[in-house]
Order: sequence, then C-alpha cells, then structure tokens
Amino acid sequence: MRRVLLSVLGFLTLVLAFGGTVWADTVDDPLHGFCNGTGTGTCSDNTTNTPLGNSTTFGFSISPGPQTGDLLLDILVPNNYTLPASFAITGTQGGLLNDQSISTTATLVSNTAWTSGTLATYLGITASPTNPIGAYLPTASALDPGATGFYVFQADTGTSKIWDNANEANGPTFTMVNGLGAGGYIIGFCSTGCSSPYVATANSGALVVTPEPSSLAMLCAGLLALAALASRSSLTA
Repeated sequence: MRRVLLSVLGFLTLVLAFGGTVWADTVDDPLHGFCNGTGTGTCSDNTTNTPLGNSTTFGFSISPGPQTGDLLLDILVPNNYTLPASFAITGTQGGLLNDQSISTTATLVSNTAWTSGTLATYLGITASPTNPIGAYLPTASALDPGATGFYVFQADTGTSKIWDNANEANGPTFTMVNGLGAGGYIIGFCSTGCSSPYVATANSGALVVTPEPSSLAMLCAGLLALAALASRSSLTA
C-alpha cells in the first residue's frame, strides 16, 4: 500500500512540476495572416500588424499545423465608414481540396461598434489571444484619422485544413475583400476542431488594409512636387 501511495504521489509531483500538462490539451500558437502582395514591408509581420498593400489574395496559417477546424473570418471596419450591408467572401481550399471553392458572406455582428476592451469580449467568446483594441486602433487611426473604433463583420468559411507557416499556401486562400478601405483589418479564428475554444490571430499577424506601395510612391512624389512648387513661389514673390 505504501508503495502505491508513493507512486501516486510521485506521479502527482511530476504533473505539478510540468504545470499539469499531462492532462491539458495542446495550446496552439495563434493564427498568422499571409498574402501575395509585393513591395517593402507588404505581407511581412512588422511586430504591429501585417500590411496587405497591393495583395489580391490572403489566408491564415496555424502552428502547430496542419489543424482542421471551423475557420471564421472577422472583418474590422473603421467606424466612420459608410457601412455596406455585407462583404462577399470567396476563395478556394488548398492542397488536396484545391478544387473546392469557398463562397460565403460576412455579416454585421452588432450595430454597436467595438470601441474598447478586447475583441473576444466584444464577440462574447473565449479566445487566445484576446485581441485588445489597442493593438489595432492606433494604426487604423493613423490611416483613417476619423476612426475611433470598428464595426465587426463575420463570415463562417466552414471546416478547413489550416497549415503551418512553412506550408501556408496548402490551406484555404481567399480573394481580397472588395470595399474594405485603409485602416480595415481581416482577422481569423479557428473554432470547432482546434484544441482551444477559439484560436485567434496574433495581433501582429492581423492583416491590415494599407495603401498600395505604388500609390504611396505616387503620393510622396506629388507631395514633393507641391513642396517644390511652393518653395519656388515664395522665392519669386
């Protein structure tokens, strides 16, 4: 009997030493967005977000992968926009399911905008990470000074096989969402099927709509030309 008790105590000590992970589910790293744009900084995690730039397609990876679960897309729309009724979401499954198309609609979650706290709380879900608004609003406000929060649209794209970062293109790939302007975000969630209740997107892996690199270059050139013209005018005045 004493040997049995010692064995049980030893096992419990081992469990506690590893934080109870003997029984716990594997906790996934967050989702990360990927896209096909070109230009400096485009589609690169800059530790704040991942700029879409001139991308025409996007998707999400997961680690460890692949994982099969219900993939939700949340579209964050700056709250000073004129809201559309919905957003069309189209794409294709990757890998062995590449011939299967995806077609669904992102609809408005609430008539009340998300202006504080976390996205998880706003949506009424348990997710990791929780996505605080402070991870998104400063960038959105810089691109769209009138924004003080976001309206949230959500689409259920169905059961998908989401791949790891190195093989991200094997997973579902979506066509860029029409009508989403600068300062808007696209965030993914893996719900049913993933090991956590909701595996959310890393804050820096969230896809943010930014001006295309070529548009930025043209804007800078135009501003420089205006500055030069103003300088000349002041000299001849």
